[in-house]
Amino acid sequence: MAIPNSFDILQAVIEATLDAIFVKDLEGRYVLVNEAFCRFIGKPHADIVGRNDYELYTEADARAFIDADQQVLASGRPQVFEGVATGPDGQPQTYLVSKGLYRDKDGQSLGVFGISHDITELREAHENLERTQEALFRSQKMEAVGQLTGGLAHDFNNILAIILGNVELLQRYLPKDPYTDEIVDELLRATLHGKDLTAHLLAFSRRRLLNPQAVDVNVVVAEIVRLLGRTLGATIHVTTSTSTDAGMAFADPAALEAAVLNIALNARDAMPEGGSLAIHTSTVKVTAPRKTDDDLEPGLYVRIALEDNGAGMPPEVLARVFEPFFTTKSGGRGTGLGLSMVYGFAKQSGGAVKVVSTAGLGTTVSLFLPLAGSETQVPAASTVPVIPSNVPRTILVVEDEADVRAIVRRQLESLGHRVLVAEAATEALLLLQGPGSPDVLLTDVVLKTGINGIELAQAAREARPGLPLIFMSGYATVPEAQQRIRDTGAPLLSKPFTTPQLERAVNAVCVVLK
Repeated sequence: MAIPNSFDILQAVIEATLDAIFVKDLEGRYVLVNEAFCRFIGKPHADIVGRNDYELYTEADARAFIDADQQVLASGRPQVFEGVATGPDGQPQTYLVSKGLYRDKDGQSLGVFGISHDITELREAHENLERTQEALFRSQKMEAVGQLTGGLAHDFNNILAIILGNVELLQRYLPKDPYTDEIVDELLRATLHGKDLTAHLLAFSRRRLLNPQAVDVNVVVAEIVRLLGRTLGATIHVTTSTSTDAGMAFADPAALEAAVLNIALNARDAMPEGGSLAIHTSTVKVTAPRKTDDDLEPGLYVRIALEDNGAGMPPEVLARVFEPFFTTKSGGRGTGLGLSMVYGFAKQSGGAVKVVSTAGLGTTVSLFLPLAGSETQVPAASTVPVIPSNVPRTILVVEDEADVRAIVRRQLESLGHRVLVAEAATEALLLLQGPGSPDVLLTDVVLKTGINGIELAQAAREARPGLPLIFMSGYATVPEAQQRIRDTGAPLLSKPFTTPQLERAVNAVCVVLK
């Protein structure tokens, strides 16, 4: 068998490789190209050889290629370049090209050769990986901050419960005096402000106590627009574009209204000289599988989008927009909890919130919430009024925090009830079965020792069927636990609660007692 000469071998290799190979003369004209190069630019061999880059590419691409050639000619050394060129289908193609000089046998430069490798898919995969890693890091950071803020809010709510209860008792029992009344009123206002602050923290950490139900988003938007007319002022023009097929979202109505108002107020602050705010509603079908924690699960969602033409945000601000206490507002005008509350509400509701913003052009915030189905309908609350009762009851309070336990006992005693207290579930079960057993069980959801409040309530009702129950908590538990609480039909008091709120809960569950 005859051995092919080296030229034939080289020619065969050049034509067989997937990399685009080319040679240009000193005038920049192509003198040799392989089949891969022809495929790369989408032209036949005859339409390439003898032409220069300006005749084959867009002006921007040609300029980039020629600049690279000039660098190689000037240095006399091989160099590697990465760039993006427009492919034959009009789509960008990323390439990695090695260029060098080709010379005659005397070492004189005759032109430039190049070997170009299409790395479009590799670059896209790398960018997707970076986006996934960034989303994962952001998700983990938000989860960690959420757990921290949720724990802090829980402990702070217990402290506020002690302060609020004692301030109310001071307000009730201190002799009437204008100076004393002013001090007590200021304490009460500060405590209620702290309660609002922890509510925002719990919303971000997805520990807020929610009551999800089917909500007509178009009705919510109409009500919000009515409120915004007084809040935003005459310099901001509000328009709506509501879709009739937007459907019903499955969410807490009050929390949804607060979330949309927060977004609208942020838009107002981004338009100090005035502007426009457009609110849209629609139904969105998500089919792509979920890749990150910020992505939506496949399914149907209601979308509420608020679009403003305000200042917008640069990328470095946009990346931190949901972080609690992060704000760009000056002069103490912002707490940095508005959008973090929206983020927590959306995630806790099984949805998401997306923000698209460009500095100088404006911002669009889209809130996605699950579409309510027949299986998610929540029965309407009873409209039968709760009749206040003056009948003293025996109430068992189960709370592992001694100071909280003491103030709840004092609140109930101020209402005329007899109170038994227990620190743990085991102690509570003994009291339930002993002499002078309680009429009502009031238990914290989270107990540090033994079984939790929900399990205690289940055991109590097995021993005492129909026993009236009241739950209290400094923050919401996981959705499954919230559903178990709803299944009992018992009210859930969010700490810190006022004495009138406690009284209403007791009266409500005691309706069944004679």
